[in-house]
Amino acid sequence: MAGWHLVLVQDGELELEQAGRTARIEAGGFVLLDSGRPFRIRLAGASNTVLATRLAGRPQPHDGLVARELGRRPGVAQLVAGFLVGLAADTAPYGPGDELRLGTVVSDLVVLLLDEGLGDSALLPRIQAYIVQRLGEEGLTPDRVAAAHHISTRYLHRLFQRQGLTVASWIKGQRLERCRRDLADPGLRHLPVHVVAARWGFAQAADFSRAFRAAYGTTPTRFRAGVPGMWGRHLPRNCARSANDVRVPAQQTHGHDEARRIVPVTAH
Repeated sequence: MAGWHLVLVQDGELELEQAGRTARIEAGGFVLLDSGRPFRIRLAGASNTVLATRLAGRPQPHDGLVARELGRRPGVAQLVAGFLVGLAADTAPYGPGDELRLGTVVSDLVVLLLDEGLGDSALLPRIQAYIVQRLGEEGLTPDRVAAAHHISTRYLHRLFQRQGLTVASWIKGQRLERCRRDLADPGLRHLPVHVVAARWGFAQAADFSRAFRAAYGTTPTRFRAGVPGMWGRHLPRNCARSANDVRVPAQQTHGHDEARRIVPVTAH
């Protein structure tokens, strides 16, 4: 029967193609599937265990989450996964009233998980704002950024990849743009170039010089001196991307299509 399904990958790896997107889900991850539309599933692990939960109704607000990885934040995802795994393993008989209550619990947990997924559109700007406020700190690593937002480092990288970016290149680009602004500011000409670089997180002057030249086509010193044609070579002030953003190519997958075990769990 056509409908919405929340799929939990317990073991192995699953690849879902639907709605023009491809989601590759590893163990512990969730993905939303609309079986009323064309889709393709491939189980890519050597051994795969998958739980599929059919959802009642049609959660229209969550349509944009089809074929997108869900549940990489701790807390809600672990709660939903633990409940579904325990329910699938429970062979005790339940009366109609118990089944209805259990179905309500499952539905509420799933909606909570999906609502968390919708929050990703607001999460990335918050993460970027957090980074911008700390650009001058040397220890601004993906691990630190992820921990500050209670997500895994892998999930952090995935958020940036969805925009065709990498975390490191975005941080580097934002730092370079602040350095460029300071070097172009007449009021800061008393600051040596290496001091400007250090205040925005570049510990090594040589590394900063190479990165600046790659981004703007000249050295920091020549830029500050006002080499013709250099002043306008920068991005808009509020641009989310930078000249140093790196597009991430789509990952290639390998494996086979054999399903080892699929356990259906129905949510009413």
